[in-house]
Amino acid sequence: MALKTSSYLILGLVRGGMNSGYAIKRFIEEQRMSVFWATTFAQIYPELSDLEKAGYLTHREDPHGARPRHAYTLTAKGERALMSWLRRSRIPPMELRDEGLLRLAFADNLSRKEAISLIRRLRARSEEAEREFRESIIPTGEALQALGLRYPLVIGRMGAEYHAWAVKHFTQLEAEVLDDEPR
Repeated sequence: MALKTSSYLILGLVRGGMNSGYAIKRFIEEQRMSVFWATTFAQIYPELSDLEKAGYLTHREDPHGARPRHAYTLTAKGERALMSWLRRSRIPPMELRDEGLLRLAFADNLSRKEAISLIRRLRARSEEAEREFRESIIPTGEALQALGLRYPLVIGRMGAEYHAWAVKHFTQLEAEVLDDEPR
């Protein structure tokens, strides 16, 4: 089985103690990992099954309530695969998929008023994201740091700083567009 990046995401989270599909999805959402690696339950559960069939994970039954639940752990093969991936020297190029920025790329097709409205919505989105990072993700990262996990806090801070930069950028862009001659 050729492992995908999502496979390594799951192996890393299982190694970090997120031992069920639900715990994996919740961690991704709480830490806003979806900002840089979106994942759904429809991707997580088949991937868990594939990783187990390929010998990277094993599970035990862990019933909670009416639903059956599996608690996954890494096998030695899973540990080797994860550590090999983490240690690779090549970092692939960054991919950024953002429909808002895609719309901005085509904003020349809008009226000046519509372009300004789009820029304001993008700024508001980043203001909300920055607030969420500062009020929720960073405190969660600080709690995880107390448990010995350093890098969730690093990623949380990077997210907050990125959105603070984006707010500044969109504010500046709005001022420039407002100063332009009307179309």
